[in-house]
Amino acid sequence: FGMGWGICSVFSRGATAVLPAVGGIQGCGVPSERAAATLEVLEKEQCTLLFADTHTLKALPDPPHDLPLRGGACKIGSGSTFLEDTRKYSGVSLRTVGKKE
Repeated sequence: FGMGWGICSVFSRGATAVLPAVGGIQGCGVPSERAAATLEVLEKEQCTLLFADTHTLKALPDPPHDLPLRGGACKIGSGSTFLEDTRKYSGVSLRTVGKKE
């Protein structure tokens, strides 16, 4: 999944990518740290799509009701195939990405 994959898909559609500031997080950090940074950016920038890994998604607190989120993707394992399964956040379905079995 990685940054390159997500960013390329955003730019290929002429969209804007907003990356959370992760200063102070050591290495990959813990999911709660990544979730806090992610939610802050979702709220501040009023993002409409969310790309996250499963651990960060599980740690994300409920967002405010006025968040304009309309979709996104959740990395659930190795691989880069869009799968049939979905995950929910804020009432919105996120496509899962991983290895097709």
